Amino acid sequence: MRAQRLTTIIFIGMLLGIAVGYACHALWPDPQTAKTIAGYISLFTDIFLRLIKMIIAPLVFTTLVVGVAHMGDTKSVGRIGGKAMLWFVSASLVSLLLGLIMVNILRPGDNLN
Repeated sequence: MRAQRLTTIIFIGMLLGIAVGYACHALWPDPQTAKTIAGYISLFTDIFLRLIKMIIAPLVFTTLVVGVAHMGDTKSVGRIGGKAMLWFVSASLVSLLLGLIMVNILRPGDNLN
């Protein structure tokens, strides 16, 4: 029940993001005005992204340390560590390839100066 509520909230947030983006495009169709407005918004986005980065690194580190400490057996730590590294590299390559394919198909920012 709780997971479904979170999914609904995320979906509503995505729809609101699309609506706000469309409204901003309709209100400020001039590229120079849009660039000025984006400059004002960039302050908040920079703060948000820096806060996320500040939280993620310690969270991942402590999760790994606690996970390894609870395993005990060094053989299983090495085996699981190898699988985790393989998964990380594979997921990174897939996301990188997907990003490169999408940016070449959609060409964002093509008409911006």
